[in-house]
Amino acid sequence: MSDTATKKEDQQAQAPALPEPPPLDMSWAKAPTERPPKPDFGPEGFTLRMADAASYGFAPDHWPYQNDTPRGAWPVPGSRRGLAAPYTIYNKHEVWAENAADLYELAIQQRWIPATEISWSSIEALPEHIEASLDQIYTQISEQQYNSNQVLLGWLQEISYGYHEIKLYLSTQIFDQARHVEAFRKRALFNGGGLGVQMPGFLNRAVYGAFKFTELIIYVNIIRGSFTIALAEWGERIGRSQADRQLFEYMARDLRRHLAYGTEHLKFYLRHDTDNHYQVHAWLNRAELMMAADLQRDTALREATILALGDTVLEGKARLKELRQAQRDRYLQTLAEASIYDRAEKLIPSMIEMFENP
Repeated sequence: MSDTATKKEDQQAQAPALPEPPPLDMSWAKAPTERPPKPDFGPEGFTLRMADAASYGFAPDHWPYQNDTPRGAWPVPGSRRGLAAPYTIYNKHEVWAENAADLYELAIQQRWIPATEISWSSIEALPEHIEASLDQIYTQISEQQYNSNQVLLGWLQEISYGYHEIKLYLSTQIFDQARHVEAFRKRALFNGGGLGVQMPGFLNRAVYGAFKFTELIIYVNIIRGSFTIALAEWGERIGRSQADRQLFEYMARDLRRHLAYGTEHLKFYLRHDTDNHYQVHAWLNRAELMMAADLQRDTALREATILALGDTVLEGKARLKELRQAQRDRYLQTLAEASIYDRAEKLIPSMIEMFENP
């Protein structure tokens, strides 16, 4: 045997014996949490709503934990696990919508991939003024969605863990917006054109300056969402290829989910306290003012839309007015679904002027 091996054996013999590990305690397995029965599920599979059954589905009006305790888990008393997380929203009415869990599942099912699911090869060369017009519209859609995306992303960490359905749904909206940024930027760069000019950005700045989550949802989901979905539903008139029409169709499908969440959240927020009605109308006033300022000062978008919608300038102007009326109707319909029935009489003057003289 070598000297090295002998030395190693001597060191092992002299080493103190390791203590015996403690016996298994298993008290953690007796946590007084609910043990739900195994669910029966159908063709949609095991959904979030099915998982959050009984007590696991109960979201309290105020979430009592400042840490990452999952809803339904048993908090360990006196533990350092109670150290606060960076949440600021603990009240249900500030974020809640009854349809969030279902919208999360729907978003997962309806996700699409711009790189492979858009018929890019269907895009053919267009007259220069038409391509420039389309690219200006696509540039602004991409810019708007980028603005909504980055601001909404920053709000996720503010919402406490007790309202995980909301956080999960919002993560899909953020991904939708990122996909819209990608897809419409790609289209503007695809056909020999390029990105257009930046929009005035009045509503963008309002989005950046939102102090409350509901205020942000009014700007992003309610007014921007309703105006953009009305534009997307005109995709058959605006688009010149199968790819164009697919982009508008898929974006409209995503925006309908965003609008559904915004509508249900606003309805829940208004039901919580009658004082919230005054606050909501104040936010709507600001949203309308900023949207009207954008559209009235955005010469590039106005002229691009006229050229994209009509074979002549006169025809394009007439169709632009139709589009603005469609956007108005969608906006007011969305508010009515959120239980705001009197907004038509309260529209700010610059918004009315923009609808009548686009």
